[in-house]
Amino acid sequence: MPYENKGTDVNWSSLPTLLLWTIKDKLDIFDSTSVAAVCRDWRFGSLNYPKKQVVGDGMPWIMQENGKEDTSSHEFISITGKKRFSLDLPELRNSQVLFSKQGWILMRRKNFGDSYERLPDSLFLMNPLTKAKIELPDVAEIWEYYGCFSTKSGNPEQVVLLGAGRSCDTVLRTNYIGDVVWNKHTSIDHPIVFEGCRGLISIKEQIYYTNIWGKMIIYNMVTHCCQEIPGSRNEMGVHYLVEHEGNVIKIFATDYSEKACFRISRYSDSHTNWQRLSNDEMNNISLYLSRLHNCFCVRDRGLNAYVLQPDYGGLPRSRILLGHNVLCYDIVDGNTQVLQLPFEISASAKWVDIG
Repeated sequence: MPYENKGTDVNWSSLPTLLLWTIKDKLDIFDSTSVAAVCRDWRFGSLNYPKKQVVGDGMPWIMQENGKEDTSSHEFISITGKKRFSLDLPELRNSQVLFSKQGWILMRRKNFGDSYERLPDSLFLMNPLTKAKIELPDVAEIWEYYGCFSTKSGNPEQVVLLGAGRSCDTVLRTNYIGDVVWNKHTSIDHPIVFEGCRGLISIKEQIYYTNIWGKMIIYNMVTHCCQEIPGSRNEMGVHYLVEHEGNVIKIFATDYSEKACFRISRYSDSHTNWQRLSNDEMNNISLYLSRLHNCFCVRDRGLNAYVLQPDYGGLPRSRILLGHNVLCYDIVDGNTQVLQLPFEISASAKWVDIG
């Protein structure tokens, strides 16, 4: 039954755990070593996860730590409905969001900083509303990496990790749900030099990755070939990459302030280039954007962009992130406003898809 909001703050701590214990007892579905020899497709069909619980209007929400750093309690905030609720789950402690899709969140536990001794750098997928959880194999490297995943019938199917290796080469790994190790991919054409990440999307056998200069690299996991789609030399601004109805969409913002102008393009496989979209073609769309990745493109009224803008307390050279403001751009009219929300948006805020 859809969630009916009866107030601004909702206590969801009593949300029941909806795991299929009978299946878990018979086929330890979270112990990957016990199913290494099992057909992947059969095992995927056996993961009959609880259905996603709808809590809002289908728009992305903000997920952030509730109060002190590394707390297990997190807030979920709807900027369109101006409502929030809190969840206190032990899995969320000391974890950060890498990616979110169709109710699921890919998270990485932050196990570094207090000791030089390496601790397990665990990754996992979780649906915070149903509390269904999928553990993923460990990753040995301690450097930064980015993640995304594809879905099948609303459930995670394949997880992708992208990061920088030695000599600035790009390290690409994939893991089908149930694989006990990560599959490392290397391009047979030429090494891919890592130049930062502005977006990472996985659709079927293709992985789309955009660097900080706007160049997109498409890697085919079947042929192990890659191709580069250069960015425009005239685009000096911020690039975002999102998936929308099976298409790869690039959003370019000329600035990261209240005066930003937006250009939206769709990648064409047949022409292997970007095709500029008019406002009419993108009508009734809302964009949820952030430099911390996890951007979304959803059906909505008008043509608006909601951007998580970092707040450094008025000090442009400061590296201390105090929180975020939410800027709302009306792309058609060119109007911009800072949303007046009854909640503070913290430094840990990220867009997530919870339904």
